[in-house]
Amino acid sequence: MQSNPYSILNNIMKNKKHLLSSRAIARGLGIGCLLAGATSVANAALIAYEDFDYAGGTNLTTTTDNNGTGWDAAWATTGVSGLTTSGSGSSLYFDQSPDLISDGSTHVWSESSKGNERDFTGVIDLASETLYFSALVRAYGDGANEADLRFGFFDGAGASGNNRANVGITNGTLFAAASTDGYGAGDTAAGAFVDDTTYLLVMKRTGSAIRASLITADGNASSIAAEPGVWQVNQAGATGVDLTSVRFLTNGDGDGGLRVDELRIAMDWDSAVSGLILVPEPSSYALMGGLLALGAVMVRRRK
Repeated sequence: MQSNPYSILNNIMKNKKHLLSSRAIARGLGIGCLLAGATSVANAALIAYEDFDYAGGTNLTTTTDNNGTGWDAAWATTGVSGLTTSGSGSSLYFDQSPDLISDGSTHVWSESSKGNERDFTGVIDLASETLYFSALVRAYGDGANEADLRFGFFDGAGASGNNRANVGITNGTLFAAASTDGYGAGDTAAGAFVDDTTYLLVMKRTGSAIRASLITADGNASSIAAEPGVWQVNQAGATGVDLTSVRFLTNGDGDGGLRVDELRIAMDWDSAVSGLILVPEPSSYALMGGLLALGAVMVRRRK
């Protein structure tokens, strides 16, 4: 949840002796990001976005909330128990410590066979367009070795018709398949996924191939400034279908689990990672300088 930047500035003024301390400067930079156009998920090439901002413990099969952006309707059943959001307002983010942040939103977690499907309003024509997909993922309690997840993209509503992109993780192995359903299908990279580490799972599907990688969430904008030069898994597979729906499935034996958050479907790389890290635009620095100058004036007036 974003705080009121003017309230933050006022709090800094109340502690004016710390105005130029590293903490105050850092908070000032945060104000600049909030006020001056930090990167937003509202991109023209962004097809759909889901931050799982639901009430704690929500079952995605039973809720009628059409949360996020770019979706036809709420998540729907896909034949197994519905995925469930976390019991408290905490989220994954593109960094490691702490493992979760308390922001009032939630995330999805699973230790067993669960799943849902959802239609997105935009259509991605693989004959001429590219599908990019990203999601934050993290395993806990030996979940990397015992739990699985996969995302399948279909050319029919309700995750029906042809599956022309299948990406996921099974027992620590990353996989991606151009047209084959199931866990571990297609090209694989063993040992790519370990416990207690947050990753950004990214996938690229063109009309000729599918590629995927796991990027360690290190908090650095440079880590996601461009798509991977070398993808961890690749498989050829020609297609020209219109993708319109996604199926999200998990599996496990209850001894360990997975957390998933910040799901994006887009037609370019920038939109697939937009909003994961708030980076000030050049104009933001001028505003931040103005804010700090304003703070100095307020200090003088109080003396």
